[in-house]
Amino acid sequence: MDPQTRDELIEKFSDSLASRKYLERAIDTVLEGRVKRHVFVPSGRVLHTVVGRSGDEFIDPEKPFCSCQHFFFSVLGGRDQTCYHLLANSIATQTRRYAQTEFHDEEFSYFLKLLSYDLLSRSGDKRDAEQGESG
Repeated sequence: MDPQTRDELIEKFSDSLASRKYLERAIDTVLEGRVKRHVFVPSGRVLHTVVGRSGDEFIDPEKPFCSCQHFFFSVLGGRDQTCYHLLANSIATQTRRYAQTEFHDEEFSYFLKLLSYDLLSRSGDKRDAEQGESG
């Protein structure tokens, strides 16, 4: 039986490489339904996002990669093993607790455009976001 409560999830995933603080944040993210899988049909392409404090973060669990600032500064900088977005996605995948939305393949480029615009506009460089909008 899969664990259902916050405490059971913390116990189950306590051996992760993340700190207790990041583990708890990741589990709360999963329990709040903020881990998303976007499936494009008929190709079967899948994009992963996790709703964080600043908005949707794009993640690629296979790389691993996350668009959040913590990943860029602390994970790539060698201070941490992972960010809570990637950890939340891993927990959601293992427990099958993610929100899944299907899109048609024709919507793929539009979806990427919107996601890119959101990420660029949060980065503070509105000019890059606007160029992406017109390009």
